[in-house]
Amino acid sequence: MAERIALEAPLDAAFGPVVRLIVGGIAERADFGFEAMDDLQLAIEHLLVEAGSDGCVGLVFDLVPGHIRARIGPLRVAGLAAALQDFDPSPGRLTLRRILDTAVDSFGVEDATDGHIVVRLEKLVATRW
Repeated sequence: MAERIALEAPLDAAFGPVVRLIVGGIAERADFGFEAMDDLQLAIEHLLVEAGSDGCVGLVFDLVPGHIRARIGPLRVAGLAAALQDFDPSPGRLTLRRILDTAVDSFGVEDATDGHIVVRLEKLVATRW
């Protein structure tokens, strides 16, 4: 049975550690191992850094057997859309797109209202050895 956890957080960088702690707790609840938990935290942390520092953002997590689906938004499109579409970064350049491609199993973007977007992330539970 799916569980839903929803929260709102300021985009202020000072709240980054708080969001990271909450995401870690959610990942633990979904029985993620350390690496999968760290990947999800890293993806969300970098997404929020790229989103700027003004306003608040909603984070909704659906814990489904075997994975977590997250919806983060609304986020301002300016700059973020370009960061998410950076298909051909220079070798060694760490971009938001490269981080998401590496850290989560899938991601996508939905249009929201007034020039904002919602970013969807999905992370599967890694098999523990």
